[in-house]
Amino acid sequence: MTEREEGQERFTEPLDAADPRFIGPRTDEPLPPRDRQLVRSRGPGGESADSPAVRAFRIGLPLLVLAGIAVVVLVFAVGLSPGPQEAVVGPVEAVRSAVSRRPQRVCFHGNNPCAWLTLRDGELVAFNTNGPLPQEYGRQGVGWCPTSGWFGSNATGSRYDQRGRLARGPARRGLDRFALRVDDAERLVVDFKQLTAGEPGFTTGPPQPPDGPDCQQIPFDRQADLRL
Repeated sequence: MTEREEGQERFTEPLDAADPRFIGPRTDEPLPPRDRQLVRSRGPGGESADSPAVRAFRIGLPLLVLAGIAVVVLVFAVGLSPGPQEAVVGPVEAVRSAVSRRPQRVCFHGNNPCAWLTLRDGELVAFNTNGPLPQEYGRQGVGWCPTSGWFGSNATGSRYDQRGRLARGPARRGLDRFALRVDDAERLVVDFKQLTAGEPGFTTGPPQPPDGPDCQQIPFDRQADLRL
């Protein structure tokens, strides 16, 4: 028999069963032997062929992601808290005696925020040296005029009377106030985290009259810091 029988090719590999020339293998000839190599099953229940390093990575990566999420949550829940922002000024009576002559300035760790300590109706109060307007912050904050006894900002022209109420200017409210407390040692403590907004200008009535001429430009007071 020739290699072609009735126009059809003898079976060779690779084969295509849809080829009309395919007549199949000779039944009287055995198939050639093939080398076969058994491989480990990876089906359900079978032993994983991954290396120990790959298995450790698959287990460790989710744990690492969960740990990162926990750290982020912890930072936003606790870590961003600035903690106490208090300044111990000194014995209450000594502070009262010092500010009875003129307002005194107290700062948190020698920097902003700062407060003007003074007496209002015989009670100690701490006015924020940052005014209500953004232009009245920091170095352009609220100073004290020694002739009038009023507080004011040179940057905006706002003026506040001895009680911290708005006297005139573009500001719409009086000076904000920090919370004060007395500790167990009878020392005055300024809490710079607790701030009360000043009274709106249209509800406070007329300002307290100045003690003297107003300052056109309030000088920077280098002697204002309270030292007991």
